[in-house]
Amino acid sequence: MAHIFELAESLSAGAGANYANGVRTGANPSQFPSTEAFSGFNRPSRIEADIHDLDITGKIPADIDGTFFRIQPDHRFAPVYESDIHFNGDGNVTAIRLSNGQAHFRQRYVHTDRYDHETKHDKALFGKYRNPYTDNEAVKGVIRTAANTNIFFWRGMLLATKEDGPAYAMDPDTLDTIGRYDFEGQVLSPTMTAHPKFDPKTGEMICYGYEAGGNGNDGSRDIVVYTINSAGIKTEECWYEAPFCGIIHDCGVSDNWVVLPMTPLKCDPDRLQNGENHWAWDPNEDQWYGLAPRRGGQPSDIRWFRSKNAFQGHTVSCYEAPDGKVVFDLTIADGNVFFWWPSPDTPAGTVAKRNKLQNNTTRWIFDPSLPTGSWVDPVEERGEYGGEFSRVDDRFTTMKYNHYWQCVIDGQKPYDFPKCGSPAGGLFNTLGHFTWDNSAAETYWAGPCSTFQEPAFIPRAGGTEEGDGYLVVLLNRLDELRNDVCIFDARKIAQGPLAVVHLPFKLRLGLHGNFVEQSEIDAWKEKRAKELGPVRAAVEPLPWQKAEGHIGNGV
Repeated sequence: MAHIFELAESLSAGAGANYANGVRTGANPSQFPSTEAFSGFNRPSRIEADIHDLDITGKIPADIDGTFFRIQPDHRFAPVYESDIHFNGDGNVTAIRLSNGQAHFRQRYVHTDRYDHETKHDKALFGKYRNPYTDNEAVKGVIRTAANTNIFFWRGMLLATKEDGPAYAMDPDTLDTIGRYDFEGQVLSPTMTAHPKFDPKTGEMICYGYEAGGNGNDGSRDIVVYTINSAGIKTEECWYEAPFCGIIHDCGVSDNWVVLPMTPLKCDPDRLQNGENHWAWDPNEDQWYGLAPRRGGQPSDIRWFRSKNAFQGHTVSCYEAPDGKVVFDLTIADGNVFFWWPSPDTPAGTVAKRNKLQNNTTRWIFDPSLPTGSWVDPVEERGEYGGEFSRVDDRFTTMKYNHYWQCVIDGQKPYDFPKCGSPAGGLFNTLGHFTWDNSAAETYWAGPCSTFQEPAFIPRAGGTEEGDGYLVVLLNRLDELRNDVCIFDARKIAQGPLAVVHLPFKLRLGLHGNFVEQSEIDAWKEKRAKELGPVRAAVEPLPWQKAEGHIGNGV
């Protein structure tokens, strides 16, 4: 989950008068902490707006007709704890509509249960990240998720997700929140991944939840893996037990297997009850990979493979070789990227320490015939550039692929510290396009005052060749406290952007997003109107809420 590297250069107490001993006081409850997590480019934007016909340099390709959806954690209220982190912010969805050479902007918050309760009380009520013991008593039993990590299109709706809770459905045109979505009562686990995979050959969504045995924030070792078919019907559900409660942020999916990489950031229920952090790095624990069958799985079927201690980042892609072995590509860092969650006996680290880590694109091959507990080593490590936020041509998900794109840290390029300060989100100053057969390795540097956020791939209209299309990516103008949206020819990024859409203000650091063709949105709108009916929000409380005596959809 190595996606925001430098969110909090200092999470120590600041000088703000609204915090005493690290806890918010009544002196000035609307003032945000004076920490790096809430300063400069990291300062919450708290924007909901519509802007028609944005200013553009260059020309948006005429065949692009769709919307780039992305989501950012964006605190609306000053947090309860001064040491709060970016990941704990409210989900705020951006839509950049691209059509007829024009670009339009819309942004709205996800109205989660958390959002509704804090709006009612006009202040933050939820405490530390994934620790319900630090919450205000008024929100006991309320679903805590901020739904702030990914936004993707599914059967006529947008789903805003974060791995600590269920999904929330939104209207793709208005960005109005429809409500918590449980797949018409079929998915009732307390947690759901922010990184489901979509099989382009079958139309299936493969998703999972970890820490899924209790309320989603209690250190459960349970994992559930689901498959939802193209008709919206759950066809697979299997529960597994992990070796420990660790982060499983992303996954890989091939024709017959699901790969679950588990990073040695661990949850200890006793620490939670003591009001401590949900996660703590274990420098002595291996990284683990769970290999589970996509179909007909039983709890005993999962195989756990182990390798040396490391921090697993985002998946590049996954597929099966002709011999049945599973090829799995992702980025790997050689230490704890999330330095604000150190081991229990170690002080929080620093950005300087984080920047010494090596972050390689790494290829693994897993043999399903090996017994659980087998040791594995990567078969290839690419370390020329430190990269993250990898994307592929999604039409080739589950298939052998060649092209991938990343945000890259190029330490050889200059950076203007006096003008920009600490590079918010990490020094992702370069966009990279690479291939596994080494036929392409090109980069585009953003300049000494800019960094990139995660890109998304746009297929060229009518094209079928892998990588034939465009790349859309948000650019942080750190010296201007503003953003641009850049559109590149995906296989010629070194030539620079074809078009730059200029936003008149700063967004917050986003996590993930996806491009959706307007034809797909229109087709599902018609199908909903004529056949399926509107998207139906969940009406029943989740099982854990019922077990704890809470009623009424967590409200």
